[in-house]
Amino acid sequence: MTRRHVVVIGGSATGMAAALALARSGERVTVLERDAIPVCASAVEAFESWQRPGTPQARHSHAFLARLHNSVRDRAPDFYQALLAAGAAPLRLAEIVGDTQAALLPADEDLTLLACRRITFDWVLRRHLAASTDVVYRDRVMVEGLEASPDASTGLPQVRGVRARAAESGAERIAADLVVDASGRRTRLREWLAAIGAAPLESEVQPCGIFYCTRFYRLHEGVEPPPIDGPIGADLGYMKYAIFPGDSRIFSITLAAAPEDRELRRVVRERVFQAAAAAIPATRSWVDPAVSAPITRVHGFGDLNDTLRLFVRDDAPLALGLFPVGDALVHANPLSGRGCTLGWLSAWMLADAWARHPGDPLGFARALHAEIARELVPWYEDMRDQDHAAIRAAGLARAGIDPLTFERPDGSVDPGAYLRSLIRDGLVPALREDAVVLRAFLRVFNMLDSPKSLLGSPDVLQRIVAVWQRRHQREPFRLGPDRDEMATRLRAA
Repeated sequence: MTRRHVVVIGGSATGMAAALALARSGERVTVLERDAIPVCASAVEAFESWQRPGTPQARHSHAFLARLHNSVRDRAPDFYQALLAAGAAPLRLAEIVGDTQAALLPADEDLTLLACRRITFDWVLRRHLAASTDVVYRDRVMVEGLEASPDASTGLPQVRGVRARAAESGAERIAADLVVDASGRRTRLREWLAAIGAAPLESEVQPCGIFYCTRFYRLHEGVEPPPIDGPIGADLGYMKYAIFPGDSRIFSITLAAAPEDRELRRVVRERVFQAAAAAIPATRSWVDPAVSAPITRVHGFGDLNDTLRLFVRDDAPLALGLFPVGDALVHANPLSGRGCTLGWLSAWMLADAWARHPGDPLGFARALHAEIARELVPWYEDMRDQDHAAIRAAGLARAGIDPLTFERPDGSVDPGAYLRSLIRDGLVPALREDAVVLRAFLRVFNMLDSPKSLLGSPDVLQRIVAVWQRRHQREPFRLGPDRDEMATRLRAA
């Protein structure tokens, strides 16, 4: 049987995942990457030398959640072993909760994250493609547009390839049976579609309400990683933080705040970043100079939006023979840590749908859209709603209003403030004392259970409310200093 040819636009994690999945289903695949990505002998060399202007998030923290870990383990076990050989490590539930929680259950084996840096993941995946498939990976190739003609039966544009410009050989046309857009959040898909006469590509877009910055550290030889006592990240109300264990004794810290908070924007400076991380109890021990040393500058990232591109409307794609995946289709607040998982899953969903619908590009698009809407879009909607609430809370805090005060002067209850109070004074302390709540939280955090299942479970909600109702019987749980105290520390740094 003749192998179909697939062109993948974008040679980062999602594009390479799509290439791997398609190649394993028997397709011939060409990956076109705009950046120069030299072949490196080690992940360390790649981390130090790769410049990724087309993928700025590669220099930031990444969470390889349990759903991604399990899919890599089960669908690409040889790639999984290559990751472990390169220094990536499974981070199991027992290593997160220690001896403070109830006995583990058999299902907890699936609650395993992958401690790995993003560039290590990409470096191993590229080597794995070269060693185990005939995928052609071409860097320094800019895609300039799509080749298409009208489909006789539907009237939709049928994409038949791409127009590209290679750094060394110039302009060329590359024919394809399918074009996969994995070019990321900065995709030019809207203009490409307009140029072939497709209907306008519409998008849902909402600001994430943050800028964020990341710094990588290396543990000193002989020093064990500090214990992870609870969630690896949290929201102080005015600043968010997260700890990301990586491979090769390297980890990263990410801090985020509202873009309009001029005082907190100072954390992009190295001394100020260090002072902020040292002021937060969860990150303090990680950045202790006796424990670790920074190995990078502070990398900033802004202009962040929760975005869903509506490529399929009224049960039909805007064009046949084309589909976006990963950030080119949907992306949300990167602090959720879901980006690589959404990208990997959408890539394999695409390959599966393409294999199930040979010669039926409309059926392929409909099937893939339905699965993405069912399995992935709820995670985008969850983060979009969280960001909307967080933007409001941060605005109240900057105005000097306690965003957790839920009782209104007229005796009614502000539902948003009540939910924030329930999370801070109910959920957060419950994670430290109730194994049922912790397990439910971690399963949602790792995308193993639906985003609505945590507070949607009557048993879990009852346990959280019970802890919340005892909030006046214990000292207020402080995730970190209040904003005024943090601002004072930052000014002194």
